[in-house]
Amino acid sequence: LAVNPLKPLAVVSEQDSNTDNETQLVEQALVKFGSLLQLGFGEAGAKIISGNIKNGKVDATLPGKVTQAIFGFCDIRNFTDCTEVLQGDVVKLVNGIAQYVHEATKDNFGAPNKNIGDAFLLVWKPKGSLSLSFVAASALRSYIR
Repeated sequence: LAVNPLKPLAVVSEQDSNTDNETQLVEQALVKFGSLLQLGFGEAGAKIISGNIKNGKVDATLPGKVTQAIFGFCDIRNFTDCTEVLQGDVVKLVNGIAQYVHEATKDNFGAPNKNIGDAFLLVWKPKGSLSLSFVAASALRSYIR
């Protein structure tokens, strides 16, 4: 994990007579816990963790790194009114809008970062040969869409 903190985790030991059930349960729990940590830390956290864990040691004194990014915040208008009218079906509305917002963001070189009820935090970062101005234009295309 120090080399690639986002590598998919899997249970290594197979069920056999030499491995007791308790060991397998602990291994499965650790894999689940590790997967949740990967999800929580995300891409940015993975880079920080892999940079701080070298040779099995943690170096928390490493300096930070400046990253250029464009952040967008998308909010569903009149969400309170929608909630009162739709009640339990408001989840269908939010999921439909989330699918549209996520697709528009991904199609334009961005990444949905967080959903907070009726709001979405979106991020565009220059990667590879993509310039900051190209990424900025892509973010704008996402919002126009």
